[in-house]
Amino acid sequence: MSHRRWRLAALALAPLLALGACDQLGDVWDRMRGGGEQGPGPTALESVPLAARALSGSVQPQGQIATLLQAEPVMIAPGEILVGARVEQELAETATEMGLASNLVRSLRVQGLDAIEDLPDNVIAQVRSRAEAEASDTARGAARDVLNRLGIEGEIAVRPGGVVTVSLATAGADPTSLRFGQQGEAAAAQEIPDAIEWNAADRCPRIVTQGQLENDIGLATRCAIQRLTSSGDFEYVEPNYIADSGFSRPPRERPKTQPTTPSQPSPSQPTTPATPRGGLPNDPLYALQWHYRPHGAGEGFSPGGAGFATFWEATQIGSRNVRVAVLDTGLDLTHPDIRGSTNVATGVDLINNPERGGDGDGIDADAQDAGDRCGTQTENSYHGTHVAGTIGAATTNDRVGVAGGAWDVTVVPVRVLGRCGGELADIVSGIRWAAGIAPAQNAGGQQIINRTPADIINMSLTIQAPCPASMQAAIDAAVARNVVVVVAAGNKANQASLYAPANCNNVVVVGANDARGGLSFYSNFGPQVDLLAPGGDVFSDSDNDGRPDGVLSTRTTAAGCYDPVNQNSTQQCYYSFLQGTSMAAPHVSAALALLASQTGLRGAQLEDALFTRAISPHASGYAQIECARSANATPISAGSATCARPSGRGLLDLARAAQTIGPAAASP
Repeated sequence: MSHRRWRLAALALAPLLALGACDQLGDVWDRMRGGGEQGPGPTALESVPLAARALSGSVQPQGQIATLLQAEPVMIAPGEILVGARVEQELAETATEMGLASNLVRSLRVQGLDAIEDLPDNVIAQVRSRAEAEASDTARGAARDVLNRLGIEGEIAVRPGGVVTVSLATAGADPTSLRFGQQGEAAAAQEIPDAIEWNAADRCPRIVTQGQLENDIGLATRCAIQRLTSSGDFEYVEPNYIADSGFSRPPRERPKTQPTTPSQPSPSQPTTPATPRGGLPNDPLYALQWHYRPHGAGEGFSPGGAGFATFWEATQIGSRNVRVAVLDTGLDLTHPDIRGSTNVATGVDLINNPERGGDGDGIDADAQDAGDRCGTQTENSYHGTHVAGTIGAATTNDRVGVAGGAWDVTVVPVRVLGRCGGELADIVSGIRWAAGIAPAQNAGGQQIINRTPADIINMSLTIQAPCPASMQAAIDAAVARNVVVVVAAGNKANQASLYAPANCNNVVVVGANDARGGLSFYSNFGPQVDLLAPGGDVFSDSDNDGRPDGVLSTRTTAAGCYDPVNQNSTQQCYYSFLQGTSMAAPHVSAALALLASQTGLRGAQLEDALFTRAISPHASGYAQIECARSANATPISAGSATCARPSGRGLLDLARAAQTIGPAAASP
C-alpha cells in the first residue's frame, strides 16, 4: 500500500497553497475598511494587529478534484478489536436479584441513570454499574478463552458502557512494516501510528499455523474477529476502525521551522467586546464569512448563506447554558481568537495511544489541539479548532479575526482524532464522556468527570464502514439523555449510507452546500442526509472577490499566509478558508445552540424545531449541482447542465427562526 490515504484524504479540508496578490480584493477590503468601529460591519482592518487579520487560502486548480474524490482504503488499528459485553441481559438479571420490578429494566437499558424518578440516583447507579461490571467480566473471560484456543497472546481491557478492548500481541511481527505498506527506517522516521488496510470480505483460512498468526498481525486480527464472533458470547465484535477527519494533506516541503503546536500569538490584540451585543459583529474578517449571511441575492445576502446574521440582528446570540461537545482533534487554546474565551469549557483528551496522540501522553484533561500530522511531508490540520471556531469557540464581536455561529455558547473540546486519524474505541468513549454517561480514566487510574455534559455533540469525522455497533450503542445512550448528535455526511460525492456515523440511527446528518446554494461537488448525498449547511468550495470564487468560496474559521498555519491590508505574505496566520461536510456540520450545531437558547428546548424537541423552523426547503428533497462536476448525477431535464441529487429537506436557514417563541433559556 502507498501513503495515498493521507496525501489524498479529501475534502473536509482542502489544500492550502501560497497566495498571489489579487486585484479583485481591492473593492472587498475597501468595503471592509468602511465599516469602522462605531457602525455595523467589521472593524477597519488597519486598526487591528496582524494576528487579528492574517489569513490563508486560495482558489484551487480544478484538476485536483478527480484525485481528491478517489476512494480510500478502510484502515484499522492492527490487532485492536472491540467486543460488546451483554449489558442489557445482565441488567435484567441484576434488577431481579436486587428485587426491582421487571418493568423498570427497559428504562434502565434505554434511558440511563436519570430516567426513573421514583428510585434514588444511587440505586439506579448501583444497578447499572453492577450490570456493566459483571457483563464486562464475563466478556473478558470469554475473549481470553478464544485467544487461548488460537494460541495468541493479548491484553484485554474494559472501557465504560460494556466495551471490552482486545489488543493482540504478535511478537514476531515487525511493526514498522505495518505502516501503510512502508518498510523499516523510512516508516519509523515518519512517526506514523500503526495501521493496516481492512477488507471485511477477507476470511480466516480454515487451517492456519501458529507461525502465520505470530508473524502476520492482519491475519491474526481477522482470525480473532471471526472466532470471537462465532463464539456467540458477545453483543458485537468489530475491528478498531480508524476514522478520518477528511483533511487533504498534499506533499510539500517542510518549512525550516515548523512548531509541533501553534506558536503563541501576539498579546497586543484588543479583547473587550463591543456593546450593545447583537447585530452584525465587528470582527474584521466577518465580511468574508458569506456562510453567515441571510439566504438570498443582493447586497448583504448570499445564495448559500445560513441566515445567522438575521438571528444576531434580532439580538439572539445564544447562551452559555447551552453546551456543545466537539469530538475532533481538540482545540488550540493558544489561538488569538480563542485564548481566554469564556465560551470554552474544560475538555478531555481521550486518545489512548500516545503515538497517535502525538503529545507525549495518553488520556488526560488537556484537550489542546496538538495536531494530527501524518508523516513528515504533511501539515497539521487543526481540524477541531476550525470546527469549534465555527460553532462559537472563537470570541465574536471582539475586533479580532472571525465571528462564530453562536456568540454565547459553551464549547467542550473532546480530543479523539490525532496523528493519521482517530480510533473507534476512543470515539465511542468520547461520545459517552461528552454526554456525561461515563467518566474517563487516565493512566494513573484517576477519573476525569465531565462537569459540563453536552446538549449537542458535533462529530465531523467519517469511517467508511457500516455503523459500528459500539458507536450506535453510545449514540443511543447519548440521545436517551436528550443530546442531539450532529454528524458530517462525508466528502466523496458518494452515498452517505456507506459512511459512519452518517449511516447510524439517531443522528442529524449534514451535507454541504456551496456559496451558490447548490450541493457542494464533494458532498455525500442520499436518503440518510437530513439537510445541507454551508460547507463551501475552495475550487470556486463565485463572487469574484479573489478568495475561495470556503468556510473561514480559526486555524493556525504557515502555508499561504498573507496580510489582507497590503497583500504581503506573512510567516504565520490564524484563519483559513476550508471546505467539507466537516465545515457544514458545525453550522448546524451552532444553529441548534441558538435555537436551544431561544426556546429552552432540548433533545428531540430541539431537533424538531430545527427541521420545522430553520430550513429553506428543496423541491422534492433534491439539491441542484453542476453536472460537469458531478459524475453520474441525474440531469433535471434532457440535455440540462444542471443535475440533482437527494440531499435532505433543504438548506439551513436560521432567518426563518429569528422570531422568538416559547420559553427562552436564561442568559449567562
